[in-house]
Amino acid sequence: MTVSSTGKGGWIVSIDGGGTSTEAVLADTNGNVLGEGHSGPSNPKSAGVKAAMKALDDAIAAAFASAGLPPQPVAVASLGLAGFDREEDRAILADWAGGRSVVPIGKLVLTNDGQLVVAAGTPDGWGVGIIGGTGSIAVGKSPEGVFDRAGGWGHLIGDEGSAYKLVMDTLRFVAKSVDGRMPAEATSAVLNRKVMEALGLTDDPNGIVSVVYRPEYDRAKLASLAPAILEAIRAEPRMVAVLLKPAGVELAEAAAAVARKLKLPAKLPVGIAGSFVLGTPEVKDALIAHLKRLGYDPIVTEVHRPVLGGLVIARAALAE
Repeated sequence: MTVSSTGKGGWIVSIDGGGTSTEAVLADTNGNVLGEGHSGPSNPKSAGVKAAMKALDDAIAAAFASAGLPPQPVAVASLGLAGFDREEDRAILADWAGGRSVVPIGKLVLTNDGQLVVAAGTPDGWGVGIIGGTGSIAVGKSPEGVFDRAGGWGHLIGDEGSAYKLVMDTLRFVAKSVDGRMPAEATSAVLNRKVMEALGLTDDPNGIVSVVYRPEYDRAKLASLAPAILEAIRAEPRMVAVLLKPAGVELAEAAAAVARKLKLPAKLPVGIAGSFVLGTPEVKDALIAHLKRLGYDPIVTEVHRPVLGGLVIARAALAE
């Protein structure tokens, strides 16, 4: 969606924002990157609207500072914000861009963060973009320019294949193991011990409750435990099949759902982004393998900087 306001300028800005951090890139209208800025979470649903808008402003200001420029009007700002592209969300950002932002914005293009991955990670600008980071989503674009999505339901009812969901699935597995709610041969004493160590516990597993229900253990804090949880899972190799590979399968199912809805061909361009999936080979390999089992021949591109896809989107908006 594009929103016009009164700002004018010779710059374009792309922002990739989520529940953990925000990245902004400042470029000239030819797409040459001039500066970059970073700030905290900018998903208003998790950080709150006021904090999210401040994170957007801070990232933009930092990008101008990185370029050695004072904040000034931009021609187009492309925003790819996790979980924040529905109609009621757009009204909030239109208000921000219309006069409340740190710089005047001539044209605001609001997309889902998955659309950044499609733009940055598919050879011809169509296909499926998959994100497996703090949260997860799959977004697709047809050759005709039609978008659709699967996942992106947030941490309460979704986020399958994400760092947060892996941590929660592992903690639930340990809880059931400690309770005796699963066959003894399915449990893993090594996993239980390693998870407790990750949480700073030494003996009583019931202490897990005292840790994870502390006020500071929000979604982002729990997701940040993923590296330690991964180490715990890998300490017992059979747990990889129980806890890691299903995450890749979930991401593949979301991608396939989008591909079916858009009637995309079997030879499927796929952009993969997100620190969790890109940094966890077991998950990425399971994702690709399951797409093949579902009948697709994925042409995979790893997208380490989705924000650059926003520059593609911003330049297209500028040319309209």
